[in-house]
Amino acid sequence: MPLELNSLVLAPAERADVIIDFGEQRGEKLVLRTGAAPVMQFRVDSTKVQDSSSIPATLSPIQRLEEKSAVTNRILTLDEADDQRGYPMRMLLNGHRWSDPISERPQLGTVEIWSFVNRTEDVHPFHLHAVRFQLLDRIAYDQLAFERSRTIRAAGPPPPLDPEEQGWKDTIRAYPASVTRIIVPFESNAGRYVWHCHVLEHEDNEMMRPFEIVA
Repeated sequence: MPLELNSLVLAPAERADVIIDFGEQRGEKLVLRTGAAPVMQFRVDSTKVQDSSSIPATLSPIQRLEEKSAVTNRILTLDEADDQRGYPMRMLLNGHRWSDPISERPQLGTVEIWSFVNRTEDVHPFHLHAVRFQLLDRIAYDQLAFERSRTIRAAGPPPPLDPEEQGWKDTIRAYPASVTRIIVPFESNAGRYVWHCHVLEHEDNEMMRPFEIVA
């Protein structure tokens, strides 16, 4: 159903259909900002208009995918190596560079779970080309246990999903020190595509990998 929000968090490449009510700001100039940086200015006309449009009470239903439908659970690390000054010098996906052989080959017509283990201090908006997916959960995890055995152990119950994140997505935010799990139906055409962080400085620094949907 439509949501009424006072704020909405969007990372690079995330999108939302938004209706903004400027009825109380007639004659004003409003600036949309990201942090301190201005992005867009709205100039609201001072003339009052009659708006007969209405927001629908319901939207198209979305069937949530069940975890048991997945044939594979891929554990994929988000890695970062810093130089002596503490600046990132290399950012990798699952320890691989872009030019390394393809390691993710889902079968066409199957469903998989991809678990992004964020070992960095940054939020990474991850985008998978050619597919859509649903967010399962985000959990804090025992980082020491993972480094020892590559086993994900939850450090607490997952927080409830925000309502605006319960629909179909193609970009998802992976938060630091957490595991972000998505469930992906590979319904598109077979072929080679990419998955990557949508922060430009990160994807240009090796945080991009090919994957192949195999017929």
